[in-house]
This record gives sequence, structure tokens and C-alpha cells, in this order.
Amino acid sequence: MTALKPIILGWDSSPAPHGTVLGAAELRDERAVARLFARAATFRAQITAHGWRFLIDRYGIVGLLEINRHIGWFDPEDAAAAAAEILRTARVAGYDAVRGELATLADRVSEDER
Repeated sequence: MTALKPIILGWDSSPAPHGTVLGAAELRDERAVARLFARAATFRAQITAHGWRFLIDRYGIVGLLEINRHIGWFDPEDAAAAAAEILRTARVAGYDAVRGELATLADRVSEDER
């Protein structure tokens, strides 16, 4: 029997040279999410489509805005703009939070061609 591999929710470039894969166990901790946001803000980490789905389901937009308020990845002074940027960033990664749908790269390319 083959063991199921955990879904990669995020990746941080440290420690070099291979970085750190982040799963649900790590991202259940708000401090880990704050570190991920801080690293992603400087292009040193990534959040996958599955990662955005997990974060939005677990913390909600309000919870992510609170985490962001301390980090400043998205505009901490304008909650509406920050919420829109969170949703846009999730969609670019492949998760449409409004529809609750994950999209493949092929789906996203097809949408862009319309």
C-alpha cells in the first residue's frame, strides 16, 4: 500500500539550499502563517492554491487581514483593498475563493484567452 503524500500548502526558501515545505500541521499556527506572509511579501516563500484554500477556510478573510495587519504584505491601512488583494493573490495561485474552486494551469490559461 502506498502512503498518501501530504498536500503542499506553502514553501519557504529557508533554510537553503532546499527550503521548507509547509503543510496543514504547520499552518494551523498563526505565527507560522505570519512568517509565511512576511517571507512571501519579499518573494522568499509561496502559497499554493491548496494553501490559499486552507488559509481562507481556517482563518477566513477577517483572520487573514488580522495576520496581515502585523506583517503588511497587503495594505494594512485599507482592509477592503487588502481583502481584494488576498483574493486576487489566491486566484493567481489557482484558488478562486469566491467560487470555492481550484483551477489548474490549463484552466487559467483558457480563461486568459477568453
